Amino acid sequence: MKMIINGEKRDARDGAFSETRNVATNEVIDTIPSATPEDIQEALEHAREGAKVWAATPAHRRSAILTKFVEALRANIDELAVLLAGESGKVLAHSRNELETTARIFEGFAEESKRVFGQSIPLDIQPGLEGDLLVTRREPLGVIAAILAFNFPAELYAQKVGAALAAGNAVIVKPPRDDSLTCVRMTDLLLEAGVPGNVLQIITGSGAVAGEYLSRSPLINGLSFTGSTKVGERIAENTARNVVRTFLELNGNDAFIVCDDADLDLAVQHAAIGRLYGNGQVCVATKRILVEESRYEDFLERLTEQVKGKKAGDPTDPSTEIGPLINEGAAKDVENQIQHAVSEGAKIRLGGKRNGAFIEPTILEITREVGIAKDDEIFGPVFSVIPFNGVDEAVEIANDSSFGLGGAVFSKDFHKAFNVASRMETGMVSINGGNCYRPDGSAFGGYKKSGIGREGFLYTLEELTQIKSIVMRGILNQP
Repeated sequence: MKMIINGEKRDARDGAFSETRNVATNEVIDTIPSATPEDIQEALEHAREGAKVWAATPAHRRSAILTKFVEALRANIDELAVLLAGESGKVLAHSRNELETTARIFEGFAEESKRVFGQSIPLDIQPGLEGDLLVTRREPLGVIAAILAFNFPAELYAQKVGAALAAGNAVIVKPPRDDSLTCVRMTDLLLEAGVPGNVLQIITGSGAVAGEYLSRSPLINGLSFTGSTKVGERIAENTARNVVRTFLELNGNDAFIVCDDADLDLAVQHAAIGRLYGNGQVCVATKRILVEESRYEDFLERLTEQVKGKKAGDPTDPSTEIGPLINEGAAKDVENQIQHAVSEGAKIRLGGKRNGAFIEPTILEITREVGIAKDDEIFGPVFSVIPFNGVDEAVEIANDSSFGLGGAVFSKDFHKAFNVASRMETGMVSINGGNCYRPDGSAFGGYKKSGIGREGFLYTLEELTQIKSIVMRGILNQP
């Protein structure tokens, strides 16, 4: 596939490209261009003009175009699900679910785009301004750079591109290098639905080139990034030089607390789903499982029974239950993390082995002193289980991390569960449900080093617009 600049499908100026492979079979699916700085600069200049065009487009027209795209996306969902599964390693059922979520998010932004309202504020609350009327309106920021993570490329495309377009902005998308194809195809469909070519463009290639160039550019007015905290810190440094609004959704090492009075079967079911979904490559997911000592061994036995024997294989095969990680390098990183945890005293209860880009579903028994109990997030199908004694210790362990994206607590005592949830330093906590959970309407985002800003229908539209105040002086004075 090619990147799309000003509506034109293009190779990189220097002809450089990379291959996109099905990691399970090593089959080359397609190639993508590796954009040069000159390619990116051209896209930025077109976007500046596109921002003016799209901001002047009536909201009802923008909404109709997004709705037309949703219809096309749903009509092509079977084809896109196979494409997404092949390039991302995500099993077919999860890929289809992600695309259905993508359609639903775009649909929601299409609806909300017609409700981006301002206020009318009489200023007689202040002496001397009795005749003045202040009116506010929300206007687009301008050009938004959207930099996506590999684990949910389609859904993140919807959260960022759908919101930016609904709010009247121009967008330049930098998709993940390993799995760009579905994003390019969706860009095609949006342009076919009526989005002008200078309003939506997609630049492919490495983050070191494209992401770096976009984040340093004075031609952007906002940047939305999902990815690692390390890269997020770099992006924030770059955008700060031009005082660009920056929204970051970064690492998480979510705590999943199981109290002594919890429904153990329910907790085990949600723990398994929350760690195996997306082959364990989910930011807001079951990461650190904290279990009250009196239920610890029982929980481990049930979790082992639930997790073992999952079928690994080609993610495009409907019978596959566990796919590969995004690439073999990522799998090696997880393997090294497992081995390092063992060197720190962790015990492997199940799994622990790597085969190419595949990681066996792994259960580790650890203590709070092991690195993965704090800030060493494992991005793979690895369950880290920690015993605790009393909810105060559970909350202390949960909060002993630089991250705070999501969390979960299981207890039949709702008052106790709510108290624990209130004390957890995290953006969202589920009670008696897993933390691999993101409702469309939630204010999604984290505490501490898990990010800046919030995503969700109304919240993102507020983030990607700015308030202008217009004052009609003396209009309320009596003649």
